Amino acid sequence: PGVAIRTSLIVGFPSETDKEFKELVDFIEEVRFERLGAFIYSREEGTAAYDFQGQLPPRVKSERLDVIMSRQQEVSRGANNKFLGSTIDVLIEEEEKDPQPFSLDGYRVYLGRSQYDAPQVDGAVYVNSAKKLKPGDFVKVKVTDTLEYDLVGEVQR
Repeated sequence: PGVAIRTSLIVGFPSETDKEFKELVDFIEEVRFERLGAFIYSREEGTAAYDFQGQLPPRVKSERLDVIMSRQQEVSRGANNKFLGSTIDVLIEEEEKDPQPFSLDGYRVYLGRSQYDAPQVDGAVYVNSAKKLKPGDFVKVKVTDTLEYDLVGEVQR
């Protein structure tokens, strides 16, 4: 209790077979990571994998990412629903430039992350606050709504 298991993975690595990809999908469904970042392999000059045989077509890599993310969406939604009504610590990263549809009347909206979220990979916490906050602030946030990958909440006084 109180921990989240997270991982990041790459799909479409050269020579990745349909069987290997299915094993990966089965593994993700079995483990049910609370947080998962998935990326498409990109061929980068100067890397050892650049000249590997079996480079996969962009369409196949994209389809595989879609499969992974659609499976993860269900898992993430369930994991986030467990936070509804609870109070969590959130690190504020920035003020939200387009606060709709998350803003409450008279409140500013900030983007933050919980202890379970890797920066620039996992979801965010949309934080409503009556007082001005700054990046680096830690605040207690009551979760009032959940999304597929994100949480929405209000700063507690």
